[in-house]
Amino acid sequence: MNTPSQTPILSALKRYIDDKTIRFHMPGHKGGGMAGNALADFLGKTVFAADVTNVPGMDDLHQTYGVIKEAQEIAATTFGADYTYFLINGSSCGLQAMVMTVCNPRDSILVPRNMHRSILSGIILSGAVPVFFRPEYHREYNIPLGVTAESINRCLDRHPGVKAVMLVNPTYHGITSDISSIARIVHDRGIPLLVDEAHGPHLYFHRELPPTAMDCGADAVVQGTHKILSAFTQASMLHLKGRLINRQRLEATLRLLQSTSTSYLLLASLDAARAQMSTQGRELVQHALELAGYIRSECNKIRGLSSFGVEIIGKSGVSGLDPCKVTISVKNLEVTGLWVEQWLRANRNIQVEMSDVFNILLIVTSGNCQQEAIYLLQALREMSEMPDKNCSGTAWQSNLTDFNLLPDIPELLVSPREAFGSPVNVLPLENTVGRISTEIISCYPPGVPVICPGERITREVIEYLLTMRDLGIHFQGCADPALNTVRVMES
Repeated sequence: MNTPSQTPILSALKRYIDDKTIRFHMPGHKGGGMAGNALADFLGKTVFAADVTNVPGMDDLHQTYGVIKEAQEIAATTFGADYTYFLINGSSCGLQAMVMTVCNPRDSILVPRNMHRSILSGIILSGAVPVFFRPEYHREYNIPLGVTAESINRCLDRHPGVKAVMLVNPTYHGITSDISSIARIVHDRGIPLLVDEAHGPHLYFHRELPPTAMDCGADAVVQGTHKILSAFTQASMLHLKGRLINRQRLEATLRLLQSTSTSYLLLASLDAARAQMSTQGRELVQHALELAGYIRSECNKIRGLSSFGVEIIGKSGVSGLDPCKVTISVKNLEVTGLWVEQWLRANRNIQVEMSDVFNILLIVTSGNCQQEAIYLLQALREMSEMPDKNCSGTAWQSNLTDFNLLPDIPELLVSPREAFGSPVNVLPLENTVGRISTEIISCYPPGVPVICPGERITREVIEYLLTMRDLGIHFQGCADPALNTVRVMES
């Protein structure tokens, strides 16, 4: 009988190392790092000893039968799923797999515009056609919120042929939607509800947090175990519940997408993170909640700063809030969040999760401590009182006050897959009005697409991208990261 504290993968890894097996197998470092290896000198040889492949006794991620199967079953019980799959290619891989499981070429899927670009990658790979909807939007903080059940119902009325609905819950800023009501609407039409819950693997472990998507009726969710819990970067989980998802097709899709060179460092980190939350989850989340509450409360006392809390619940598209995400508006200081992020890193050696034109975002977990919070708040107080903030490079512009960080959705003229694979012309950004993009252009973080393959580029899109470029925003998905040029379909 499995117990929550068990770690099947980690235990098997320890046994393999303790056996001192002579390794005539991959990887080439043979568990020792080899002489003169700078990384071994930096990290120590234990990391190399634990970097094994799927040798006998370590199971096979692509056809589980042993310790990985056992660890996934314990994880399913822990997170309230029927089935759980460990992901070593990040949450992106799981999101792509969900889309490819439910959609065939030319099938349509309802997706929010504030999706992560990996969802669009899944749409391209599957040949599906996205039907985009806009989430609600907070005008004061200039952030996307959740979506209402009424909005989803209207979208499904207008597009009765969609094969599935995808939601982002919680959002990057910790906003959750009324998943229970949305799930009932979606299931009444006999289609599955998929949820990008990359920022919500901790929700299951504390009553003060919003409910998980699965507890509210979602059929498949992807959680970024590394984003909030203690797994290594790129380690995530995909959970299934109910019978609307074809499990055999999902497993076949994961075999297509996941690396055959399985990282047991990542798998063991998933196993250990799950065990940690099984035995200490409530206490760990409680620490994070108290620390985040302290930071939020003190930020609201600093001149020019503001940070919303549970008072936002009840606004359109806001059913709940994960308080461990602390959004701090710097708009009233007449500086950009980009500048504040750079100032904190350069002057106080503090790195925030992300910044945009108006805000900085903090992710607070049990890995943070009170001393770090005090130091951060001291830095923010000093920054807010600076008479000359020297915003060169990310200068405040008065016309940004009402700037919408979630621009209008361009017209989709051809499927993303068709546009992605078509012959291209490379044109200066300013000369692309009316042309059809062949590439994803997203501001990162959070990775929300501004333009997708198959969409017509408008003057408004170009002006938005030029503004973002002038502010120093980082672009992802496009061939030219400086965004001087864009790849469009041949006319």
